[in-house]
Amino acid sequence: MQKVMRIRPVVCALVFSIITPAMPADAGSSADHVEALDRMMVYLTPENARASATIRRVYRDHLDLLALDGFKDLEGALANGGVAPLPEDPARFNLIPRLDGPHPIGEKDLRNQASYLAARPATLGVLLELAARVTSGPVEITSLVRHGAYQEALRATNANASTSLPMHTMGLAFDIALVNTPLETVYEIRRVLRGMRDAGDLLFIGERKQLVFHVVPHPARLGHFNDVYTRAMGAPSANRASVVVAELSETAARPSGLATVVTEVVAIAPGDDRLLHEWDTALRAVEPVPVDETFAANAGMTSGAAMLARGLLALIAALGTAAYRIFAT
Repeated sequence: MQKVMRIRPVVCALVFSIITPAMPADAGSSADHVEALDRMMVYLTPENARASATIRRVYRDHLDLLALDGFKDLEGALANGGVAPLPEDPARFNLIPRLDGPHPIGEKDLRNQASYLAARPATLGVLLELAARVTSGPVEITSLVRHGAYQEALRATNANASTSLPMHTMGLAFDIALVNTPLETVYEIRRVLRGMRDAGDLLFIGERKQLVFHVVPHPARLGHFNDVYTRAMGAPSANRASVVVAELSETAARPSGLATVVTEVVAIAPGDDRLLHEWDTALRAVEPVPVDETFAANAGMTSGAAMLARGLLALIAALGTAAYRIFAT
C-alpha cells in the first residue's frame, strides 16, 4: 500500500509536466496586444479620414503616369532606376522586411520576391529617415511596390487592396506591420509618423483590418527624400545599369531617320565630388513651403499639381544657389 502511495505523486507530476507546455502561456498577452492595436486604430479614425482625402486629392491626377501595370513594367522601372531596391543589409538601417511567415512581401509572387523589395527612391528615403528616428526597436515592413496585376490578385484576400488609388502600384507607399512589434515601439513609430506628417514630410493611415501603418511621401517633399535615398544608398539602380557617354565629332556623318529616346530623371547630383558640399548646403537652405490651397486656386492648378510645382521650384532654387556659391568663390 505504501508503494502505491509513493508512485501516485510521481505519475501526477509527469502528467502535469506533459500538459503544461502545451498550454499557450502568452495567449492572454497576445490578445491584449491586438486589442491595444485595435483601440489605437479606432482612435486614429479622424486622422485617417483626413489623410485618405489628402492622398486622393494630391495624387489621383498622377496615377496613369506613375502606375506600374504589370510585372514587366516593374522590372523595367527597376532597370532604369525609376524604382530602387531596399538596402541589401536592412538591419543596419533599423528595418526588417518580412520575407516569410504570414503575409510576406510579394506573397502572391514569391518566386520573384526580390523585385517587390523596392519602391520609388523618394519613398525609400522617407522609410530610411523614419526608421532612423525610431530608437526602441526595428521597423517591420510588409509591403512596398506592387504592379496592377498583383494588386488585383491581392484584392481577393486583402480588403484594403480594393482602392481607387492604389499607391503601392505607383511605388509611393510602404506598410509598417504592428502585430509583431512591442507596444512601446508601436507608439514610438506613431509619434514619429505624426511628427513627420505635421512637418509636411508624409501622410499615413492606420489600417484597422491589417493592423499596419500605410505610409505615403508628401508630394511637396519628393525631391528632398529622393536626395535622402541618394545620399544613403547612392544613385538608384547603380547595380543594374551602366553609365554610357557618347561623343560625336562635328565631322561625323549624321544618321538618317528619326531616333526616339525615352528617359526618366531619377536623381540630380554634381558629377564632380568636390562640389558635393556646396550642393548639399544649397539643398538644405531651401525650406519646404507649407501647403497653401490659395496658391493652387490663384494659379489655376489642382493642389497636387501645385505641390509638385513647388517641388520643382525648390529644386531650381537649389541649383541656382549652388551655381551662385560655386562661381562666387
